[in-house]
Amino acid sequence: MTNKTIREFDREIPVLMECDVLVVGGGPAGMAAAVGAAKAGANTVIVERYGFLGGNITVCAVEPPSWYRQENTVMPGGVQKEIEDRMIALDAVSPVAFRPSIGLAYDTEIFKYMADCYMADHGVTPLYHCMGTVPYMEGDTVCGVITESKSGRCAILAKRVVDATGDADLVYRAGAPTHKGDPKTGIMSPGTLKFFLSEVDIDTIEATMDSDPDSRHPLTHKLLYQPFKKAEEAGEPRIEDSYNCLFYTPIQPNQLNVNLGTRDAGLDATDVESLTRSEIRMRKVVLDVIERLRKYGDGFENAKLRNYATAIGVRETRRIEGEYTITEEDVYKRARFADTIGVFPVYADGEGVKEIPFTDAYFQVPFRIIQPKGVRNLLAAGRCISCERSSVPTTRQMDFCMVTGQAAGAASALSIRQGVASKEVDIVTLQQELQRQGLRVF
Repeated sequence: MTNKTIREFDREIPVLMECDVLVVGGGPAGMAAAVGAAKAGANTVIVERYGFLGGNITVCAVEPPSWYRQENTVMPGGVQKEIEDRMIALDAVSPVAFRPSIGLAYDTEIFKYMADCYMADHGVTPLYHCMGTVPYMEGDTVCGVITESKSGRCAILAKRVVDATGDADLVYRAGAPTHKGDPKTGIMSPGTLKFFLSEVDIDTIEATMDSDPDSRHPLTHKLLYQPFKKAEEAGEPRIEDSYNCLFYTPIQPNQLNVNLGTRDAGLDATDVESLTRSEIRMRKVVLDVIERLRKYGDGFENAKLRNYATAIGVRETRRIEGEYTITEEDVYKRARFADTIGVFPVYADGEGVKEIPFTDAYFQVPFRIIQPKGVRNLLAAGRCISCERSSVPTTRQMDFCMVTGQAAGAASALSIRQGVASKEVDIVTLQQELQRQGLRVF
C-alpha cells in the first residue's frame, strides 16, 4: 500500500500500487496482455478475481484451447505457443479426444502453477482475489482502476489499462458504447457448467463409442448420445437445460472431463442474479445427467461426481464498439488489414456453426477492433472485442483472445514510450514489436 490517495465523490481512497500497464482479468487474453506489455518493457500488474490465472481454461475447466488444430492450420504463435511449450515441458498435456486433430488438452491444475511461473519469469506482478470494478478517470482518460478486495476499496494507478474482463466491464463503466447479444432480441450464446466424473470404465465407454458410427460428429469429435436416447425410448423425458448428449475428455485411469452436459440458454453473465441462478440450476442438472448416465450408459454404472468446474462457462456477453468492427465476411474471406496485429485460422465454433481449419487459410486481426470509442488509454482484449455477432463463434476462441491480448499489452507499453494514447501508437513499431515477441503478424 502506498501513502497516496485519490478522491472518489466525497471520500478518500487509498492507492494500493502504481504501474505502467494494468491488466484487469487473468484469462487467456489477460495473461497475453500482461506478457505482451512486460516484454515491451512496461512495469505490469495483472488483477484477477479468482486465486489463479487461466480463465476459461482453469476456472471453467476447458482443457483444450486449440482442439480444432489440424496439420495445416496456421497458428498465431506468440503467447499461445509459449504457453503450449511450457505445458509440454511440464508433461501436462495429452492428445485431445477430438478427431481429426493434433491439438493438445492441458492439465488445468498444472496450468495454474505454470501461469504463476510465466508471470514471474516476465516480472509481472499478479494480484489475486481482487476485482477491478470501475475505471478511475480524468475526463475521458483512464488513469487506473478502483478495486475491491479483502484490503477494501483501493485504487491502482496506471498509465495504461487493458480491459480483459471478457465482459467489457471497464469499457462499459467508462461510458464507452458496447453491444450485447443479438441486436434484435438480446439473446446470447448459452452457458455451460463443466464437471468431472470418477469411477467410470473408460475402455467400455470408448468401445461403445467406436462401435457406433453415429457417435462421431461429422467434423469434430465423439458425441455421446446413446444413454439419453435409451432413456427417451424407455419413456423418460429429456433433461431440461441439457443438450441430452455430451462430449468428454478421458483422464486415465477412470475419470472424464465432461462438456455440454448442461445448457443455460437464459444466462446473462453481466447480471449477478442471473449468474447465481445459473450456478444453482446447472449443479442440479449435472446430477440429473449423472443419474441418467448411471442408469442407461455402458461404463457409467458406478460413475460419481468428482467435482464441478469453479464457475459456469460463458461464451458471450458485451462487445465493445471499436474503431473497426470485424465481420463474418472478414473471417471467411481471409481479410487483410494494414493495421494487422496478428493472424488467426479461418475457424468457427458455435451452436449450428462449425468451420474446421483443415487448410492453411487465415485472416488478419486489425488493431482497431481493440480500441473502444470515446475513451483514452484503455484497450479491450478477449471475447469483448468489436465484432459482428455472427463472428463471435470465431472471436470468442481462447487462442484468438490471446492474439488481441498480446497486442493490447504491447501497444499499451509502446504508447508510453512514444508519449501518445494507447490507440495512437505507431502501427509499424507495434507490428515489429509483436513479431519480435514471436507473434505471426502477416
